[in-house]
Amino acid sequence: MSTFRLGGQAGFSLIEVLIAVVVLAVGLLAIGLLQIGAMKGNSSAILRTNAVGIAQSYMDDLRSRSLDDEFLTDYGDNGGGLDDGKAISGSAPAPGNADHTAGTVSINGQDYAVFWNVEGDAPFEDAKTVRLFVYWMDQKFGRSKVVMTTVLGGLY
Repeated sequence: MSTFRLGGQAGFSLIEVLIAVVVLAVGLLAIGLLQIGAMKGNSSAILRTNAVGIAQSYMDDLRSRSLDDEFLTDYGDNGGGLDDGKAISGSAPAPGNADHTAGTVSINGQDYAVFWNVEGDAPFEDAKTVRLFVYWMDQKFGRSKVVMTTVLGGLY
C-alpha cells in the first residue's frame, strides 16, 4: 500500500492542539469570572436603588409634615448632631442614638435600617435640617449607606 502526500502540507501535532485547548480554557474561565463579577455588581446596584427609594419615600413623608410634628422634633444632641447614630470607621450604625428611627424595612429579603436626626433653627431661625440614613449589608461591598439631608421651613 502506498501513501500519497502533497508537498508542504502537514497537520497539527498533539502538543499544538493541547496548547490551543489550554489557551481556550483560560480565556473561557476569564470570561466566566467577568460574568460573575458583573452579576454581583448588578446585585449591589439593585440594593442601592432600593435604599435610595426608601430614603426618598421617608424624606417625602417628612417634608409633608408640619414643623411642629413629633417626627420632626429635635431630641437633643448625643454628641454627633445631625450624625447621631452614624456608623464611624466601619463600625455598625447605632440607630438608638438618633433622634428618630423607623426600625428595619425589608425588601426582597434584604433588611435596611432607617433613622434620622433633626436640628432645629438650622441653618436659620424657623427652619429645621433633617438628615436621614439608610444602612444595609451588601455581599460585595460590606456595610453600605445612603444619606439624604434637607432643610424644611422658612423658605415658603
